[in-house]
Amino acid sequence: MGRNNTCVIYDSDENYAKRLMTVINDDNDIPYNAQVFTRENELVRYLEEKSADVLMICEEAYEYGVTKTGGKTVVLCEEEDDARQINSRNEDEVVGICKYQPSYQLLQTVMKCEKQGRAENGMEAKIIGVCGFNSTSRIVLSLGIAKLLSERDRALFISLESYPCLKSILRGEESEDLSDALYIFRQNHSQFHKNITKAICHFDRLDYIPEAACAEDVEGIKTEELNVFLHSLGRELGYSYVIVDIGDGIHNLWEILAGCDSVYVSQDRSYFNICRMKNFEKYLLEQGMADIVGSMKQIEIDVQPESISSNLWGQLAYTQFYEVLLQYFE
Repeated sequence: MGRNNTCVIYDSDENYAKRLMTVINDDNDIPYNAQVFTRENELVRYLEEKSADVLMICEEAYEYGVTKTGGKTVVLCEEEDDARQINSRNEDEVVGICKYQPSYQLLQTVMKCEKQGRAENGMEAKIIGVCGFNSTSRIVLSLGIAKLLSERDRALFISLESYPCLKSILRGEESEDLSDALYIFRQNHSQFHKNITKAICHFDRLDYIPEAACAEDVEGIKTEELNVFLHSLGRELGYSYVIVDIGDGIHNLWEILAGCDSVYVSQDRSYFNICRMKNFEKYLLEQGMADIVGSMKQIEIDVQPESISSNLWGQLAYTQFYEVLLQYFE
């Protein structure tokens, strides 16, 4: 997951605090950058200037009123009974956890609480679909949206291209890919999100699932099942955005577009691609899908062919279309 969130740890036990920080920062599946403080005055000074998405604070300091700030306060308790007592108070954005348990269990509890809070606040992931008849322009646009949104919040990028082409640009360490993620999803729709962590890679601030190794894995999945897959990823893994490059392997494209919160269409000045888009819109209107046509935002892509290289990711922010995207996502 993306590391756009800050976790501040305060505990008078310096060894414990530093071990917990190391666990968080060394695990790519934990969506926090952790910082540790062992002196109260340093913590207070830090929180006067900055905020923390999660503040992990020892029980003693919490009870004696150390200044708290952030989206969630986790009280690290000596005993389970103490944690239960804190939780019984039902304080907003405060949860008690026994500190003496395996670190992965402690952190799973924290992340579960965060996701529950996001769901209670109506913070469902937004599905951003990207389509277009020029595959190069479409991929560039989808990467631009993924870059912009990953710098703002937790974002997951998925490409539904039949044949992989992004490996040299998104240079994460991949263990599994979309083929594996879809297979796990088909085995168990309700619990698949617990078993696909190896398929989620990390590059810069972006999380992404590498393209399917086998074209049939994308072409063979039903669109209604794919929509469930995309929404479940965002909801269960706590993303704010899921950006979908709707590649050439998807049949009945409009069924995927109907499941998106917003749709961006890559456009260029090619006569044939302009004609194809007009005919596509005409078809949608004739089939009673005017709402999809109305939701589509057409973005002209100005990237020159010679600019498409392994350095594309770093160049995206300097393109003209990226400036247009900034206006859409204000």
